[in-house]
Amino acid sequence: MIHFVVNNDYQYVEASRIALDLQDAGFQVSLISIPHTLTVALDRTLFSRVVEISSPAKFKWAKAWIRYLPASFLVRRRFAPGPQDTIIIFTELELMNQIVALWFKKSGAKIYLMEDGGAGTYIPLALPRADPFSLKDRIKQTMIRLIPTLQQTRFTKFSETLIPLLEDKVLDGILLYRSLQTNRSVPIHVVSRPNQNKIDVCHGKAIFLNQPLYIDRIQTPEDYAIGLRKILSALREGFDEVLFKFHPRETEPARNMISDSILKDFPEIQVVNERQPFEIMLAFVRPEAVVSYHSTPLLNLKGTGVQPIFVYHLIEDLKDQSAFVAMHALLTSWDYRFPARWEDVASGFDSGSKFDDAGEAIPLCKIL
Repeated sequence: MIHFVVNNDYQYVEASRIALDLQDAGFQVSLISIPHTLTVALDRTLFSRVVEISSPAKFKWAKAWIRYLPASFLVRRRFAPGPQDTIIIFTELELMNQIVALWFKKSGAKIYLMEDGGAGTYIPLALPRADPFSLKDRIKQTMIRLIPTLQQTRFTKFSETLIPLLEDKVLDGILLYRSLQTNRSVPIHVVSRPNQNKIDVCHGKAIFLNQPLYIDRIQTPEDYAIGLRKILSALREGFDEVLFKFHPRETEPARNMISDSILKDFPEIQVVNERQPFEIMLAFVRPEAVVSYHSTPLLNLKGTGVQPIFVYHLIEDLKDQSAFVAMHALLTSWDYRFPARWEDVASGFDSGSKFDDAGEAIPLCKIL
């Protein structure tokens, strides 16, 4: 059986799409839900089995760590895997994903890491070296390695985020939608995307996907406000209709602050309060372009006819940060055509015909 481990809406939507293709190929597919920002109702008819596990990650680190300590014993009681099983995780960042995957591996199952749709997957895989670890990082590393099952955890770091990694030798492969030279000694498979329907786009219409860069210490609140005003001004000039969507991680107080201090000066821009996954919303919004700093959906528009517009490189305090430099190198290698100036962030923008060409992609069912 194929088991997908999901933590958020994007992963669930992607697992659901892939599950249909795998079932058509004769596979049984189950879902293991370990939610972080998983807001959609699970369609249990799509999967042979659905298991839900609570994640300690919702607590602050000290409380979370205490709850991770018995996690491996709880996982062993929930699952009885064997060599006939394959488990696919979308991220190593959630420690519970690793605990579940390692229990399956110990029982003879295969483990695959599948791309999480965007920068969070590609940048850590492509960086030649990790950012320096702080004393706080090293203390957290030690605490993680004290959790049963996670003694051999490795680590990398970028954009102030410490990322725990499985040992390369326990992964049977990494599944990507785009070719990439990685820093890991794991087989890379470029797999075919699930089919997406072409959208009858509304020309002159754009949607901006906000990212909480002010939370992640990528920008100061002041620089974030300056950058966002530049983006919204360009969109107002370049498109007839502009929608604004907050990120799922943005809190209600943060949304209110942004609305009251910035969005009020752009009354023609409509805030979308719908909290369903953007991947589902896209077909109803029907934009000509999706605009963001480097949000995941911009890398996942193949086949829709919708244009992705990245704008991080037009913002002075972002473009030279290591994560964005790495992102720029990746997009350049994939032949993305950047807007050269703010005036290019407008209706009629073309990201280039080669950007979504994955080359020799293989159906996932031929790898599993």
